[in-house]
Amino acid sequence: MSSGRPLLSIVAPVFNEAATLPELVSRIVEATRSLEDRYAFDFVLVDDGSTDTSLEVARRLTLSESRLRVVELRRNFGQTAALQAGLSAARGEVVVSMDADLQHFPEDIPDFVAKIEDGYDLVCGWRHQRQEGISRRWPSYVANRIIKRVSGLDIHDFGTTFRAYRADLLRHLKLLGEQHRFVPALAILVGARITEIKIRNIERPVGKSNYGIGRTLNVMLDILFLYFATHYLDRPLKAFGRIAIAMMLVGSTIAVWLLASAWLTGVATVRTHSGWFLLSILLFLSSLQVMLVGLLAEILVRIYYSNAGSERYVVRKEWRQGGIEA
Repeated sequence: MSSGRPLLSIVAPVFNEAATLPELVSRIVEATRSLEDRYAFDFVLVDDGSTDTSLEVARRLTLSESRLRVVELRRNFGQTAALQAGLSAARGEVVVSMDADLQHFPEDIPDFVAKIEDGYDLVCGWRHQRQEGISRRWPSYVANRIIKRVSGLDIHDFGTTFRAYRADLLRHLKLLGEQHRFVPALAILVGARITEIKIRNIERPVGKSNYGIGRTLNVMLDILFLYFATHYLDRPLKAFGRIAIAMMLVGSTIAVWLLASAWLTGVATVRTHSGWFLLSILLFLSSLQVMLVGLLAEILVRIYYSNAGSERYVVRKEWRQGGIEA
């Protein structure tokens, strides 16, 4: 709190963005000026092991902007890690994250804040008129459709990092790997109130994108994890058990067919159809292994949730008699 005003933090991961940082900070300062009667501000830049002069430029900017802080990572850990570092360093009751390459417009920040003030826990940006090439737009479109189906969350754009969060939501989100694109899906797991707003989007004014078509495979693998986390994270035996039962049923069907064929024809089908016999045995053994993995995963999950602070549920508020919030 500062002079009775809540603190609003703006976080931007930085990787080789020396050319854009002065304009970025200048535009953030100008865009937040209209909110200064209601909020105090905290600006956080996270240098993710830049190989250009980004760190030096960011440090110079702190000399003219007292609200600016620069978090220097020891090496390049990736966008998700840099974003998590920024969110952890943010001190605000409301946190806005964005890119530092000026594809995001700081002028849209008041629109995010307005939605947070309407009672939402997470406000996501929607690049409804993307200006990047087709090699980025179409894989993103397909991924967004799949994530939307898997998560059950009806928003259009999961990939952008231009979002606003309530600080109490961030306490329940720990990003690993490349999960920055799955923040809305992870937030829905803890019961967050989520909405989206349209944001402007342009091609990078300086430099080139750090993303390529090769990241599509990683996204597909992350979606597989998202499906598991959404449906089976606290009951893994259900997932592994279904796979094991399916394999056992297929193996049993093959074995019954071989026995019936041998009984009806009098021919030793184990010799004449040795491949099918081996497949049946392999499916039986594999189903047993998958079931045992599921049992081990179930035990580990129960140990994890039995520890203090690892509850599967999340409490939003506690109310007392007379409607007083605790």
